[in-house]
Amino acid sequence: MEGWTNGGMDFSTRIEAIRRNRDEISAVMEQERVVVCFGQRAMLCFYLAGHLGPRQVVGAFTTAGEALACTAEHQPSFLLTNDHLEDGSGLELVLTVKQRWPKVRTLLLITREHRVAQLRAVINAGCDGLLLESSLGMGVASSAVKAVCHGGVVVDRGVVELLQAGSHHDRGPTAETLSQRELEVLALLTRGDNNAEIASQLVIAIDTVKCHVKSLLLKLGAKGRTQAAVLALEEGLVDWPRWSEDR
Repeated sequence: MEGWTNGGMDFSTRIEAIRRNRDEISAVMEQERVVVCFGQRAMLCFYLAGHLGPRQVVGAFTTAGEALACTAEHQPSFLLTNDHLEDGSGLELVLTVKQRWPKVRTLLLITREHRVAQLRAVINAGCDGLLLESSLGMGVASSAVKAVCHGGVVVDRGVVELLQAGSHHDRGPTAETLSQRELEVLALLTRGDNNAEIASQLVIAIDTVKCHVKSLLLKLGAKGRTQAAVLALEEGLVDWPRWSEDR
């Protein structure tokens, strides 16, 4: 799969774009209270130095246990983690946080291949964003952080392709089983829009959007917005969000 290849890339041509992405992430995260947990100390230092300020970070760790204890004590608004930690698993960390504190927004960076069942468990638990580490620096990260901070969901195209390649599940609803309005709402939800943004785009009331989302979850058999987005992309119910094609 393309997301896991080791092909090289000249990042020197993207320095200005990377700096813009950094500034966008910093601006979006300004009002958040963040716990950061990365298994790679260099990546942890990179994010602390370049993307997040001391007022935003309530804790920065390399182990799941430390991050979980900090989350329990300080109740952050946002958890940023990757899958492979010095001790413990980022996937298990997200699962536990979502089970105990479902309002904490979570963004998980995937650095290696995992069993499909593990990824689906995280998605079903309501993880708000899943990105391949290889997406970083391409503008996808800033779009993902913005969507997750504002109440939307984001799933990297590479993650969905990994799910498609590694599992065989019963076909879900077809486009014919959803109304045109439901398909419009689903497309915007999959793009990472929150309810208010969907309402603005479609010129309808937020309560109407909530009703459509509730109906979509029921028809798709999804436990939450992230799972709904993944199912929609797997089944081809909506087009890939434009940000996923800018990698």
